[in-house]
Amino acid sequence: MSLALIGVAAAALCSGAAAVLQARAARQERTRPGLDAGLLVRLARRPVYLAALGLVATGFALSFLALRTLPLFVVQSGRASSLAVTAALSVVLLRTRLSRLEAGAVVGVVGGLVLLAASASAHRSDAVPAGTRHGLLVALAILVLAAAAAARRPAGPRVGLVLGVLSGAAFAVLALGARILRGYAPDVVVADPAAWAMGFGGLLGLLLAAMALQRTTVVAATAAMVATETVVGSALGALLAGDRALPGATGTAVAGFALVLAGAMSLARFGAPDQVTTALDASTTVEP
Repeated sequence: MSLALIGVAAAALCSGAAAVLQARAARQERTRPGLDAGLLVRLARRPVYLAALGLVATGFALSFLALRTLPLFVVQSGRASSLAVTAALSVVLLRTRLSRLEAGAVVGVVGGLVLLAASASAHRSDAVPAGTRHGLLVALAILVLAAAAAARRPAGPRVGLVLGVLSGAAFAVLALGARILRGYAPDVVVADPAAWAMGFGGLLGLLLAAMALQRTTVVAATAAMVATETVVGSALGALLAGDRALPGATGTAVAGFALVLAGAMSLARFGAPDQVTTALDASTTVEP
């Protein structure tokens, strides 16, 4: 289990750095009305976004390996702790000093992760019926319809917040799919609806995250996405995959989860801070 926990920590490092790069790239693209499916194609032409995707892919691969044995609430809390990484990044890039509250939030995140690690029960996911697996695809279809309806409204902070929430929900579906995947053999993966939900959920999450970053502040988009992904993913893991803490450690797990989430939200202004993306913009030529 120690290797899985190290993977969670490394995934948080990747996610924290990727958030800054994704925000910079999304801000350079023109906002278009409706569900802008071509946004990812345009972003893929930007080296900075490709670098972010590389970090996202690495983080997901590490999380995927951890999800084979660790409960979703542990891995998703690690995702939320990535905000502490971007807090540290802002200090390095801008020599920003953390306030006492922010420093306390970092300590809270680290302490919460220690409690989660102490309470986590390493086990495979419970058997999940085919109906539930197909239900993941239905859930993604509902998210697409909701996102299309939100994107038709005039661009603004509220729409960006909604898109951030929907992006977090899509990533939560991806995480659940990874947790309940039946196996790795090609024929097993192709036949498993959970694998398809992983693919579609990842693409939808990336698209909606980019659209959210175009419409509202980085703080609001990142906080909405991370909070939704953490809470919804953890709840789905407990309800559908049989995730649980060690016997007698439920209170420790709840306390750890609460510390990580509270600390992450306190650090939300560092989720992919505007001032960091501004610094990166100033040091890089903006592409057409």
